Amino acid sequence: MLTVLIALGIFGTILLLMYACAAMYRLLAPRGTDHAVNRIQKWTAPMEAVQLEIVRKESLSDIPWLNEILLRTRRLAPLRALHQRADCRLPLGMFALASPLLAIGGIFLALMMHQTMVLAVLLAAVLGSIPTGYLYWLKNQRMAKFERQLPDALELVSRALRAGHAFSVGLKIVGDEAADPIGQEFRRVFDEISMGVALPQALQNMTERVDNVDVRFFVTSVMVQRETGGNLAEIIDSLATLIRSRFELQMKVKALSAEGRFSAIILLGLPIFVGVILYKVNPEYLGLLFSDPLGQRFVTAGSVMMVLGAIMIKRMVVIKV
Repeated sequence: MLTVLIALGIFGTILLLMYACAAMYRLLAPRGTDHAVNRIQKWTAPMEAVQLEIVRKESLSDIPWLNEILLRTRRLAPLRALHQRADCRLPLGMFALASPLLAIGGIFLALMMHQTMVLAVLLAAVLGSIPTGYLYWLKNQRMAKFERQLPDALELVSRALRAGHAFSVGLKIVGDEAADPIGQEFRRVFDEISMGVALPQALQNMTERVDNVDVRFFVTSVMVQRETGGNLAEIIDSLATLIRSRFELQMKVKALSAEGRFSAIILLGLPIFVGVILYKVNPEYLGLLFSDPLGQRFVTAGSVMMVLGAIMIKRMVVIKV
């Protein structure tokens, strides 16, 4: 039975490696950053190509059967939303395959090292969560950049309204002039409006693609203004000022909590660093933790306690503003 499982693990690893090589080949062409070149390409492109760019067919994997499974599985909807918000160029199918394969590889690795089943499950959980963690990291990086760009984008829309332009034109100006990711999202909203989607629906679609509270405030203020009236330019200016003030408060909180975050890094990294040093100096002394059953229990208990401690420290030093 163990031989069959090892064979399946090797086959899955080879399949994942081939899939990763194909994905990396597609990633050789970098994203365009020159907005002037992008606009020239759009002007010179035929109308069918522009429509194909706007009306996209959702494809989660280049493998047909895997794409059908990912589209039909409702439990993968949060992962699909995370992949969309991260704006990852790698297909979702690669992450869906990588997570179970890495988890199986972690179990095999722990069993080959003659570790306890609890430690094997813990290692499998850590390795299996790496693809999802990578998507979370991409999403957080993208949302942080989007949040920094939002006040300037809102002020640009406000100035366009004061100059007499329509609200949709202000969105187009931000999409053409601002850098990604905010330029990409506002440009997509304008494209949806141009293709006949109602403005409330287009803005609602942006709130689903962007995990940001300020964007929801912006969309809500625009919808309320459309129903009740008022000066939309002043509303957007007030929202941009509020976001800038919140940034200042976040920087103050981050500076005051710097000592706690640095202490957390030292407390979590010190046992690992000391363990590596001791293993280099005297492998037999530290090897008992991995060869003796009692030492394996200590390693398992220590790993669980470190994970719980990291979660508690993060909840103490990370303050949402």
